[in-house]
This record gives sequence, structure tokens and C-alpha cells, in this order.
Amino acid sequence: MSGLRIFETDPDAKREEREETEYKRPEYAYQFRTGMQNARKKPVSLAKWRVLAAGPDVAQGIAELMGGEPKEFDATKEHDFEIMTTSAAVEIVLSGADAIEDKLVQWAGPGAPIHECDGVYSLLPEDKGEPCGCPATLKDRKEAHKKKKGPGPGIVVTFRLAGLGYELGVGRWIATSWLFAEEVYKVKDALDQVDGDALCRLEIELIEYTKEDGEEVSFKKPKITVLGSYNDAIAEER
Repeated sequence: MSGLRIFETDPDAKREEREETEYKRPEYAYQFRTGMQNARKKPVSLAKWRVLAAGPDVAQGIAELMGGEPKEFDATKEHDFEIMTTSAAVEIVLSGADAIEDKLVQWAGPGAPIHECDGVYSLLPEDKGEPCGCPATLKDRKEAHKKKKGPGPGIVVTFRLAGLGYELGVGRWIATSWLFAEEVYKVKDALDQVDGDALCRLEIELIEYTKEDGEEVSFKKPKITVLGSYNDAIAEER
């Protein structure tokens, strides 16, 4: 896959295209979330990972690795357990850059995208390869998305948990953060430098600083750091 091309139309951020490859999504045993809805159905950003798991065994394994207590979530869903973990960071295994499917998506409803693109061309089957019509600059893209007139990040990260969590199966995290979207190419470039599976750290980073006018700024930023070869890390442990 070529990846996001959100910089391609912005003259201050030119980048080379990635070679197109084929990637088949696996089934997911668990999903990571950075937020949830409160009692008033308003979105809440979390400081620790929230995980939805399929079945009690996977849920218990997640809890043992990341803290928290498994609770039945929704028996009608594939992922029927919820774990509010006590971990802001966890080590994961990524099988190369193609394990990150980066794109922009606008939804009409659950499972019904009305717009899907790489920032330049459409990815929808009916008009794949046609110009997507998105604004050229990141600022205008964000503004259109904020007004529900354009797509936002829908980046699917497919991974396994490192170490004892590896046998729990394949999981995913869908990143909707523009901050992550702007830096995902750096992660993919770093993954290209690793031979085989890569050991990475997936975290919710708390950013705090004070502006010149004295205003305190605080926000949470999802982040992936490529640490190196997973096989090498295992060999060192042995």
C-alpha cells in the first residue's frame, strides 16, 4: 500500500511515494482504544489503554499483561469483554510497514464509508484511483473534517502483543488522531529499516507545556516507537 499522501499536495512537506504492496487483514482477537463514551454519550479521552477482547481467555491474558479487570461488554459483539487497563504503554510486534494501513475515511454510519482516500486519490472500489477532491493543505483538511465535510484519519494498526502476550492472537488499533497521522510515515520508514518482525512501544503520551501567555496546555498523543528487531530482542532474553 502507498500510505497516506497528505503531504504530497502541501508544498512545504513533499515526500516520496511508497511502493504498492498487497496486505490481507487478519481476524482480530482484541482491539485497543484511546477513548470511550461517557454516560451522556460524549467522547472521553483516556490516559490508559482500553481494550475490547474476544472471549474470557484473551481478556484475562490482556488483564494479566496490562492490569485491570475483565468485564463483560456486549454479548452481541465479537469483542464481548472490556478491560480498562492500568497501562499507558505496552510493547507490541509489527510485521513490517504494511501492518499499518493508513488512510482517510468519512463515515455515513457504522461500516458504511462514503469517502475513503490516501489524501490524493480515492480508495473506494467504485472510483478507486480517481482524485479524491480533498483540500491541499493539512490545515484545510482538518477544518473540513471538523465541520463533517471531509474525511479524517482511519489508520488501522495490526499487531501482536510482545512477550507473554504474543500467543493471545492478533489485535488492532484504529488511530483517528491527526497528530498520529502526521507522523505515521516516520513509523513506517523506521519499520522499513528492521529485518523481519519489529518490536515497538505503543503508548498514550501525555503532553504538557505552558504557552508564552501563561496558558497551560495538556493533551494526550498516541505514539508508536520502533525499538528494533523482535527476533533479536528474544535472542537477547534467552
